[in-house]
Amino acid sequence: MLPVIHLFSLELSTYGLCSALGLVIMAFTAFLLGRKHNILIEDIIFGELTALVGAFIGAHILYAVTNAAQIYEQLTIFFERNKDISYLWEIIRVYAGGMVFYGGLIGGLVFGIIYCKIRKISLGLFSDCFAVAIPLFHACGRVGCFLSGCCYGVESGFGFTATQSIIDSCNGVCRFPVQLLESFLNLVIFAVLLILFRKGIMIGRLIYIYLIMYGTVRFFDEFLRGDEYRGILLNLSTSQWISLILIIFAIIILIKNKSKAVE
Repeated sequence: MLPVIHLFSLELSTYGLCSALGLVIMAFTAFLLGRKHNILIEDIIFGELTALVGAFIGAHILYAVTNAAQIYEQLTIFFERNKDISYLWEIIRVYAGGMVFYGGLIGGLVFGIIYCKIRKISLGLFSDCFAVAIPLFHACGRVGCFLSGCCYGVESGFGFTATQSIIDSCNGVCRFPVQLLESFLNLVIFAVLLILFRKGIMIGRLIYIYLIMYGTVRFFDEFLRGDEYRGILLNLSTSQWISLILIIFAIIILIKNKSKAVE
């Protein structure tokens, strides 16, 4: 694993670099696609920045939700033992400092909708551009996860043994490279959505196709994840439950839209 790289006197996170690269690729791709619908470049840029704010907030909120039990326990200690404010900050840093992709996705979608409403932009056409582009960002991000040693896979005879993972429990064990698998499947999703976009199929509804496709991928590759701190309910992880909800939601919307078209 390669969690950091050194550039002169700087120590740079490989996950951060991969994510930054993914954001640039996503924005450029959305811009190229947006030209087909006459969406202004400034709306692509400011729309993405707005969505990123929502993604940042949502990703941290969902991470905190997955650690709700620990947060409650630590807050109890904080109030009962009259700990100082630095202890409260430590709780926030440890149990709400991480990020969960689904939280970021939902937060980004909400803020993106708000931006489109304010700017009076076609939400369907705007979301089409980003529905195609988001998998590229995610593919880059998952490569960053692999290099950092987070979001790691189950113990497996096939895979890689981490020695410098940012998570100690990942080190010293040969693990299935689920991060690289998900990165590849995101590229497949991108290819499918790009074909639909270019052929004018499901225009204004590609975001729902994305939710169905990625939700399916995420539901099944969660069985290959080795980190169990993400929350488990009825033998399904938090992300698997969210996947099911988003898949059902997207299917319902598509059926309703089809019914309206028939009428």
